[in-house]
Amino acid sequence: MLASLSIRTRLAFYHSLTVALLLGVCAVALLGVVSLNRLTDSLDQKWVAGTRMLGEAADLISKIRADDLQLALASGEAEIAAALANTARHERELAAQRSAYAELPKTVEEKGLFEAFGRLADSWEAEHRAWSALPADARKAASAAFQGKASSLYLQADQAIVALIDANTRGASAAGERARVIAGRSALIFWLFIGAALVLEGTLFMVIRSQITRPLASITEALSALAGGDRDVAMPESRRHDEIGKLAQAFEVFRAAAFTLEDAHRAAEASQLRAQALARHDMLTGLANRRVLFDELNKAIARTADGSASFAVLLLDLDQFKPVNDIYGHSAGDMVLVEITTRLKGALLTDDTLARIGGDEFVIILDLQGNGEKLREEAILLAERILKAISDPVVVGESQVEVGVSIGIALWPGDGNDAETILHAADMAMYRAKAAGRGTFRFYEADMDAELQARTRLESAVRQAVTDGAIEPYYQPLIEIATGRVIGFEILARWTDVENGPISPDTFIPTIEHLGLMSRFTTDMLRRACIAARRWPNHLTLSLNVSPSELRDALFPTRLLAVLSETGFSPRRLEIEITESALLADLDTARDILLTLRSIGIKVALDDFGTGYSSLCHLRELSLDRIKIDRSFVQSMNEDPESAKIVHAILGLAKSLHLPTTAEGVEDTDVMAGLGGAGCEIGQGYLFGKAIPADMVMNWIEDQTEQQGAAKIA
Repeated sequence: MLASLSIRTRLAFYHSLTVALLLGVCAVALLGVVSLNRLTDSLDQKWVAGTRMLGEAADLISKIRADDLQLALASGEAEIAAALANTARHERELAAQRSAYAELPKTVEEKGLFEAFGRLADSWEAEHRAWSALPADARKAASAAFQGKASSLYLQADQAIVALIDANTRGASAAGERARVIAGRSALIFWLFIGAALVLEGTLFMVIRSQITRPLASITEALSALAGGDRDVAMPESRRHDEIGKLAQAFEVFRAAAFTLEDAHRAAEASQLRAQALARHDMLTGLANRRVLFDELNKAIARTADGSASFAVLLLDLDQFKPVNDIYGHSAGDMVLVEITTRLKGALLTDDTLARIGGDEFVIILDLQGNGEKLREEAILLAERILKAISDPVVVGESQVEVGVSIGIALWPGDGNDAETILHAADMAMYRAKAAGRGTFRFYEADMDAELQARTRLESAVRQAVTDGAIEPYYQPLIEIATGRVIGFEILARWTDVENGPISPDTFIPTIEHLGLMSRFTTDMLRRACIAARRWPNHLTLSLNVSPSELRDALFPTRLLAVLSETGFSPRRLEIEITESALLADLDTARDILLTLRSIGIKVALDDFGTGYSSLCHLRELSLDRIKIDRSFVQSMNEDPESAKIVHAILGLAKSLHLPTTAEGVEDTDVMAGLGGAGCEIGQGYLFGKAIPADMVMNWIEDQTEQQGAAKIA
């Protein structure tokens, strides 16, 4: 049918088809650009904004929790007013973040999670208004109960925000996937239209070669260059005003649309690559995460399967990092982790894998060359470089903090048969390094498995014993040397395990500290002792040993006061014993805590005096009520003249400072007489009595009273 038409008519016909195809291409391109723009706006306005708002809300919840603690410890009107003002300001900021997030479009899941978070926030505000509205004395008395409820609400709120952030992340990933699909579909349609256009142009070229051969050939050449990615190609004949010119102009429009579509597609691909990178790397340090570490371990195992090479796994755990977070805050802890990461990278001489797998745990995969002891030598050199690099203090604001590192080393293939076991071996070696005194490294040895299992069994048993209250408070008498009169008892922990029998406090007390149960354990021991002591004569006191971790916790006085209020035990009958090592981590915080305790009537004694490094400094810095002479000096007084000199020097110093003294470890009458003659007021030891359970205390007191009466009659 077309053969009967004139050339002009055929040209007009083919021209119409060409324009239709090009318009279709432009429409598809524009629709794809519009869709991608919408998705990009959604990513920016909803997902990115939502993540930022949720992160700020989480930070505000942490600040409000700190405000509550400040209000609980506030004593003056100015401190109370400041704490209330801070809380009110942070509550307003949190309400603003909630309102702003509420305006964002949300999925059904996000709405449910946000409503759950709102209910938790409203519950906390109601609890907080009721608590903060109480008078200062009532508020302090109720602070322990409120902190318990608030801690639960805080935890649930944190979990709700984490769930919201996870939902937000899934939505962002889904939006990125939709962008990729739209870009791919648009590109496919685009190339289909291009193919159709090329076929049409070829047909037009063959039909009317003599009239439009050269213009169409040049346009086709330019179009081919454009399809090949040449952005600088010039479209020929675009200035003509006839049909050929219009065709060239239409291709110019198409080129602009194609470039826009290509840019949008590249942006979507870049966003997807960034999302994949975040999923494989630690956000704080940029290091590989646990997932990537196991991938690299499996690659290293496959690479060395033929036995021609080997590798070492170094597991690093920072020493004394937790106090950094406790004292300076988590932002300071993050700064320390970033600086440690920089130093670790500097210690690596090659592109060995460095990953962060926990809060303060890092892993290095070190490729090794050679065999035998040479393998160990390479690992030792790296470990020594790391120890040296991390030994220097880290500057945090105006302060310097010191952290160390313990390193466990496992060698492939001798110390494991897969990624999991080789990493487990390095972990056990790291624990051996910590047990050796920290700041060192150890290689994995076969007997570590048995040690780890024994430690795990002990930790499980200790955790259960603390939960069940199986560790009992025993009481050792404190005797006035001059009169032989009992003045009080020291609380000592005793534990008889069902399977293993009596366990030494030197074994289970450090385990309780390691498990983070010391606060709970101390509170339980004090509560049980206060209840028992209510049946004793009112002049008898209780003496409680305090862990170093308690003197870094600003809430310790509040918990102590809550127990005393609950049991009705007078603060003036309680004395806490601290060691000099407990003061070394943070003397300022310890001083504030001790001043708070003394202000409510609790006495403070410095235990194991003479064994520390800065005793005189502490006697000057702190207001103490008593010092206790370490048993090692007392027990060796008769045999070691140097020990006797030390004891007499301590007693002389205490007398000049008007500080009463207690001697520990008194086991014979000659030592007691010597102590009394030198001015020591209180004695404690087997000479007077061993630690006994609560149900034997009253009988012991009665026997002691009868013996004193008989001695007076005689």
